[in-house]
Amino acid sequence: MYVLVDTAIVGRLGTAQLAGLAVAATVLSFVVAGSNFLTYGTTERVARRLGAGNDADAANVGVQAMWLSVLVGVPAALVLGLLARPICALFGADADVLDHASTYLSISAIGIPFILVTLAAQGVLRGASDYISPLRVLVAANVVNLVLEIVLVFGFDTGVAGSAWSTTVSQAGAAVVFVAMVRPRV
Repeated sequence: MYVLVDTAIVGRLGTAQLAGLAVAATVLSFVVAGSNFLTYGTTERVARRLGAGNDADAANVGVQAMWLSVLVGVPAALVLGLLARPICALFGADADVLDHASTYLSISAIGIPFILVTLAAQGVLRGASDYISPLRVLVAANVVNLVLEIVLVFGFDTGVAGSAWSTTVSQAGAAVVFVAMVRPRV
């Protein structure tokens, strides 16, 4: 949903900006899709342990998932942030498109650890049969993203960078809420 909002807003800025977003979003999608194991693996492991009446082991799985998300997310963010330009060039971006893509990717890379924490926390909550809370947090984060993005991109005329910052701030906020929700369970 974050990328859908980004696409709708950035698409109004111009073709080069939209193309840059598309390249950066593709790179980010690879990272996030490759990290879905944090949700699905955690869900299964937590549910199995809770079903067996072993709350302590379920909590340990949650803690491990949260740490794993940080251990994977921080290095991934560093690599994407520091190598944004060559990575975007590798994906075919050049000229103005490369500038916009590397700007968006280098800023959005900051959000990667937060996205992965969110994925792990969703796994913990889903494993505990709580499907509504993650939905509420994600809907709220996407609404915040939409409002921030409109304000930053159009109100403050920050372009692609504003789009990336609004998404990153929303992802960080969602991660903080998820950690607060999961903390009592782990």
